[in-house]
Amino acid sequence: MAADEGAQQILDLLNQPSSRLYKDAMAFSEASSEAFKREYGVMPQYGVEALADMRVFYREVRQQIAEIETVDQTAKADALKALDGVDRQFGAYERGLELGISAPAMPKLRRSKQIGKEAVAGLRRTIRGLSK
Repeated sequence: MAADEGAQQILDLLNQPSSRLYKDAMAFSEASSEAFKREYGVMPQYGVEALADMRVFYREVRQQIAEIETVDQTAKADALKALDGVDRQFGAYERGLELGISAPAMPKLRRSKQIGKEAVAGLRRTIRGLSK
């Protein structure tokens, strides 16, 4: 049970399904597979655009949460921190994409994956905490 109405709003935002996000994730996944078949491993533009839109989506969710008032400041701070991690993940991945599938890109892409795992774990902890 969320601490108050604001905490409930944060929980609802973190749990809300999004057809936009789903569509972008599917396009990005498909484009990622296509990159291996292309010269220099360059991702198709639709994949780059899907990644950018996913980043915008999470920034919009972060902005909405930042504007919510709640007594559960810890959960709010945890949600914002986790969403900042998601944003860093997208940024790291975008920097890796600039290099195509190459030796210099791999550390950036691996770092992106690690940042993403940490961000997702943070979001899950926040949701669990808000759900109590």
